[in-house]
Amino acid sequence: MISTRNRNSFNCLFATLALLIAAIPFAAAQAPLASNPVAGIISAGTRLDIPDSPGFLFSRSSSSADPDSASFDPAPKPVFKHAPHLHTIVWPGQIAGPMTVHNKVAAGLKNSVSLFSATGWFVAAGWEQLTDGSPNYGTDSGAFGQRLGAAAIRGTSNSLFSRCLFASIFHEDPRYFVMGSGHPFLKRLVYAGTRPIITRTDSGHSTPNFALFAGNAAGSALTVTYYPAQNTTFSEVAKTFGGSLGGSALGFVADEFIVDALVDLHLMKKQGQP
Repeated sequence: MISTRNRNSFNCLFATLALLIAAIPFAAAQAPLASNPVAGIISAGTRLDIPDSPGFLFSRSSSSADPDSASFDPAPKPVFKHAPHLHTIVWPGQIAGPMTVHNKVAAGLKNSVSLFSATGWFVAAGWEQLTDGSPNYGTDSGAFGQRLGAAAIRGTSNSLFSRCLFASIFHEDPRYFVMGSGHPFLKRLVYAGTRPIITRTDSGHSTPNFALFAGNAAGSALTVTYYPAQNTTFSEVAKTFGGSLGGSALGFVADEFIVDALVDLHLMKKQGQP
């Protein structure tokens, strides 16, 4: 028999999806930036050039593109081909087309249940089990299963709110653009760690990461429906929100360095290698 708290956890997921679906028409009212419905495919005449820096330029480029430019690609390829997950643009200098609302929702839904996301759930649950932290289910094997389930619900709701809903409403690009090994390690670390605070708009300008803040706040608020009672006070929800932002920062750091690690371990070839 399903307990009341477990039933509430399922209800909160349904509520998240319902809110997402209800807000899509509002988000879709924005002028579409790309007509191609396939996530990550460059639309004709529009491109985002990602130079060797945290910033990047937005330009209209069909007939004015310089074929001698290092960033010019006459036959653009899907930008997610070698990414650890759909929201990572791996190679510096890679051309990434702007995302439509459809792109954001489709990629966000896929990422919510991806292997990369599931790894984050296990890491979060393992740390909470090791430290006997919130949510306070105890320290036995059953507690780990409860923490893992809670981490999955929390991570999924955070992702749906941030990447699907609020990224569309605030016109922000939910993808992470890797700075790359051409920069010092510390600079890359600071860049990755500050992405929960700073992101890009759909038009390529730097902006506070309203989508991530709002999404993690909404996901944290939902924990009152499935966390133990002692973890549902305002101060505890605020701690959950802070932990979610910290987890997001760690995720961006992983995005920044994971490809380098895979190449060093000979599990992935460098760009351009056969």
